[in-house]
Amino acid sequence: MKKLFSLAVGFILAVGGLQAQAPQPLQMDPQVRMGVLDNGLTYYIRHNEQPKERCEFHIAQAVGAILEEDHQDGLAHFLEHMAFNGTEHFPGKMIIDYFESIGVKFGTNINAYTSFDETVYRLSNVPTYRESILDSALLVMHDWSCAISLLGEEIDDERGVIREEWSTGNTASRRMYANGLEQKYPGSQYAKRDVIGDTAVINNFSYQALRDYYHLWYGPDLQTIVVVGDIDVDAMEKKMIALFSTIPERKTRGVRTLYPIEGNKEPIVAFYTDKEAQYTMLEAEFKHPSLPREIRLSDQGYMIAMVNRLIGTMISYRMQELVVNPNASFVQGGGEYGKLLGVTDAFSFLFVPKDGKEKEAFTDMLTQIEKIKRYGFTTSELERAKTDLLSSYEKSYNERNTRENISFARECYRHYLDGEPMPGIEWEYEYAKMILPQLPVALVNELVKAYITDENVVLSYLGKDVPTAPSKEEMLAIYNNVKEIEIEAPVEESFDRQLVETTPKAGKIKKETFNKEIGTTEWTLSNGIRVIIKTTDFKSDEILMNMTSEGGLSKIAVEDLPSAMLAGTIVSSNGVGEFNNIDLQKIFTGKHVNLNFDIDEYSEYMAGSSNVKDFEMMLQLAYLYFTSPRKDDDTYNSIMSMVETTLAAREANPQTAFSDSIAMTTTNHHERTMILNTELLKRVSQDRAIELFKERFANPADFIVTFVGNIDPKDQATRDAICTWLGGLKTKKAREHFVDNGIRYPKGVVKNYFEQEMHVNTASNRIVYTGEMEYNLANRLNMRAIGDILSIRYLESIREKEGGSYGVGVAGYIADEPIAQAILLMQFDTDPEKQEKLMGIIHKEVMDIVNDGPRADDLQKVKGNMLNGYVEDMEDNSFWNTVLDRYYNDKLDYVNDYRPAIENITAESVQATLKALVEQGNVIEVVMSPKK
Repeated sequence: MKKLFSLAVGFILAVGGLQAQAPQPLQMDPQVRMGVLDNGLTYYIRHNEQPKERCEFHIAQAVGAILEEDHQDGLAHFLEHMAFNGTEHFPGKMIIDYFESIGVKFGTNINAYTSFDETVYRLSNVPTYRESILDSALLVMHDWSCAISLLGEEIDDERGVIREEWSTGNTASRRMYANGLEQKYPGSQYAKRDVIGDTAVINNFSYQALRDYYHLWYGPDLQTIVVVGDIDVDAMEKKMIALFSTIPERKTRGVRTLYPIEGNKEPIVAFYTDKEAQYTMLEAEFKHPSLPREIRLSDQGYMIAMVNRLIGTMISYRMQELVVNPNASFVQGGGEYGKLLGVTDAFSFLFVPKDGKEKEAFTDMLTQIEKIKRYGFTTSELERAKTDLLSSYEKSYNERNTRENISFARECYRHYLDGEPMPGIEWEYEYAKMILPQLPVALVNELVKAYITDENVVLSYLGKDVPTAPSKEEMLAIYNNVKEIEIEAPVEESFDRQLVETTPKAGKIKKETFNKEIGTTEWTLSNGIRVIIKTTDFKSDEILMNMTSEGGLSKIAVEDLPSAMLAGTIVSSNGVGEFNNIDLQKIFTGKHVNLNFDIDEYSEYMAGSSNVKDFEMMLQLAYLYFTSPRKDDDTYNSIMSMVETTLAAREANPQTAFSDSIAMTTTNHHERTMILNTELLKRVSQDRAIELFKERFANPADFIVTFVGNIDPKDQATRDAICTWLGGLKTKKAREHFVDNGIRYPKGVVKNYFEQEMHVNTASNRIVYTGEMEYNLANRLNMRAIGDILSIRYLESIREKEGGSYGVGVAGYIADEPIAQAILLMQFDTDPEKQEKLMGIIHKEVMDIVNDGPRADDLQKVKGNMLNGYVEDMEDNSFWNTVLDRYYNDKLDYVNDYRPAIENITAESVQATLKALVEQGNVIEVVMSPKK
């Protein structure tokens, strides 16, 4: 601890030319109103208008599972659930009922989480157009603080829900995590607790036990209320002070202990395998006490955090270069310094080995750590990381006025819970511009070497039960041997290349019009490419690009489908032109450009994003992928090795049998339905994949190109860039359409029930209703409403009343490819003993709507949420991509017709739409049960 603090002072002296001094507290973001009431409650308030007329309400408790006694294992999480089952001013399900009636959806906008050290509840995107709504939201915060009802019958009803959540979440990953905690941190409080809890406790705890836990730990001195949104800060503060000052202090005061993880002289080795593990994690941790809160909130603490980000970035550079080697022993690797648990930090490394190379990967991980310890990083690595970091600060600064409410809310409660600094992006950007250029590599290396200690070391193998796994003894031997081996020092590198050496001959804008209906500028370029531009101010430094063309996999012969399915992955991994992927990453240092592409079932697409400054580089990259995709044998072999490891992991998961059965059953076992697995992988060819990619992207004029964001179609630089890099592409006059290969949902009632060996005693269920239906906006929205209404009904009947499942996923929609058809699907997990009964409820709820229509209150909630969501979505660039796609490809007008279509949804239209679907008699049931 003292060494880290002295290093922080050293940084200030070295890069700031200052004299040694006590840590200087950072300013609080001047736009945040913070206060502490006499009863100890802390509050944060901020005005923000992203989105407009919406507000975030959060209450964060510095209380979690770590405070439980053995007989309370799971009560912190159980209590979180009970907050939605009745409070003093909102009995029963009134919180959910009221807020859903105004478009605030349970599970999406109304939610909470519990962890070891905290519990956070939220009401998100609450409308602000009526004062009473704000008052109600504040009253919910008050009740969650001190007035949760905890009625006996509600507690009993929730036990089944928690049991199902426990079963659903009892995966190999969770078992590895829990067993890893026990072995890595023996004797610590974190080794004793499991957030989800012990089912024996869940089933049998007394009502009073939960009430005692609540009254012991929930109190204003351990709570903060955060309100961020389109509100008057002064008026909101007066309301909060008046309401929350009435919350009593905790009478029976439990001392909020901060639990450290004890040190260890000799390395601790954790080893746990699971037959259902999909992957293996190799870990090395070097534990350190966390810096005190006053240091974290000081200039010195901020600098330490900034340098830690640089260290993590430089480690990622090295791992990216290593992993693309086809002989690499691992498929993923990384390291960073940060919070471990509670008041303990760690310099942590994690590698995911290739199958059969576990020992080699463990050696390689420790070798990389030793290399950092001996030599640190190079000046060129640091300069590249500083450029990337400063660029991220710049983008955040540019978008400071378009940052969303929930982002500010999280920043506030992280300030309260973790002591994360919150000085405001204006201060942070100026500080970064001042400090980063002066930061020398020697000081960074001094800090990173101090992180890698000989004590407080934890080594872990958590994953697959394979004969090639190293034993604990072998892991220790490797750890000791690596300290003695010869390791080459990293060398300085420079990379200064232009992305495109030869600029193509630019095209011209042949036709330019303005579409008043949806506010878009439409161009036809001289080579036939159609460009649509939608200017928005939702994000100050964001431009999205979307390019779509009909065809996709439907145009590919059956024998070529394996190669086509991986063509996007292969081409994007190989790089472009003269540059491999690592070269591209170096060229794009400090740039904000993303581009991805793939071949879907009925289309191919290219989607990108950039900031305003790097817009032309995004176009250049797209140009290169159209004109010069690259073959790279080494990269291909490396990628295929990674894919093989991923597919092998997938095959170890029992849920794979369920998802594969769904795919085959719902497509009538069509020959074109191919499950990508390790066998199918053998049929993939790099040459054929690249050829197929070129075929599908051969004619850029077959794509509709849309740009959304801070882009001005009148700006000459923008026009020149588009005319050069899109207008300069060679095109053809022919236009393509997808091929209908006859893939259809089966007719009639189809049931696929089967058993599968699995660790957890859970039945997985998928139900699908299908039928032909006209593809139009009214039918689309009625189908969506049906899914949302059923979701509400299943929450009540299956989750709350029966306690039979943690939740039922429901979706209603219409697809228009290859034919127009409606799909209504439901999926849930449950106890096999309850499977038949719950399946009956699934169908009964559907038939109740067919026979009697939806309940009025359910329909009101769903329409309110759809309208609420539409208002928010219309201020989101990504949604506008959807709007333009629907308008130009599907002839659906979301701008002018969407809201009226929602308002026109009635009980009669919902009933008629569902009846039209159900009466076609096409129902699929896929059920996977544990083998007895």
